[in-house]
Amino acid sequence: MANSRSAYKRYKIIDSLLRNNLRPYPTLIDIQRACEDNLKIYPSLETLQKDIKNMKLLEELDAPIVFCRKNLGYYYSNPNYSINTVPLTDDDIISIKESLDLVKNLGGCNRINENFTLAIQKILATYKEEFPDSDVKRKIIQTDQIDGAKGFENFNVLLKACKNRYPVSLVHYSYSNREFNSDIVHPIRLKEFENRWYLIAYSERKNCIKTFGLDRIYEPLYLKRKYIECNESEIESYCNDIYGVYPIKDQPKQKITFLTSIAITNYFEAYPIHKSQNAEKNESGSCFFTVDLVPSDELIRLFRSYGKHLEVINPNWLRLQTKTLL
Repeated sequence: MANSRSAYKRYKIIDSLLRNNLRPYPTLIDIQRACEDNLKIYPSLETLQKDIKNMKLLEELDAPIVFCRKNLGYYYSNPNYSINTVPLTDDDIISIKESLDLVKNLGGCNRINENFTLAIQKILATYKEEFPDSDVKRKIIQTDQIDGAKGFENFNVLLKACKNRYPVSLVHYSYSNREFNSDIVHPIRLKEFENRWYLIAYSERKNCIKTFGLDRIYEPLYLKRKYIECNESEIESYCNDIYGVYPIKDQPKQKITFLTSIAITNYFEAYPIHKSQNAEKNESGSCFFTVDLVPSDELIRLFRSYGKHLEVINPNWLRLQTKTLL
């Protein structure tokens, strides 16, 4: 993926030089220097020759690049061509329409749906295409998202804060403690779990990365102050080495083993709870599963929900926690 992105950046440079009427017929040396000036890279002449060949052969580009023997440089045989105006194919338009239909049916943040829909409709309008009303109205995908769920009114504000690294002042309500707390946070990312949305951010009040439910956030305001960067590996661990969003305090990442009855084994096989999940199936149909993650409130709730059909083997403290309500 990284190589394809780099190649496309070079394609853009080549395209801009070929469309420059003030300096026609650029050579490979000209392209090489332009890449150095604009991309801070120095591709070999062989790489640039391959780039030109690919631009001509790739179906989605089909660039009409020709070498002029008289001027010893390259040019477009069609002076109106640009990779910025490559026409959409019928398959492209069908895919865009299907994507638009998918987003509309997924629900979630209406503001994002509206913005995405408007942007796509502008693209299709450019090609004199429309999205049939019948396709929009006929719902073919249904989610559990309930209209009127709290928190989405601040979604765009927090999304922008994550993207642009804006510190935010907010008030957060704790359901368990039944109290409001003001905090200054440094947003990292928005995360969805079980159709609920959460803000992952560095908390100045707690001096660590914390999780804030969007439904409990009030009055978020951007602040003009230095953004506190967190260690990338710490962020990835906090967000990905977990089932759910609320890690149990002072519990490190650890191996957890649990036994499932034949009644629910297939569910865990079909829908692993974490990417680290491994299984050792018994002849009876029951199964020992192991996961390597940070224990969370959501994990305990999940284990308890299966009652007698699931038993935690280790660690022992988690075994006792999941037995508490049985």
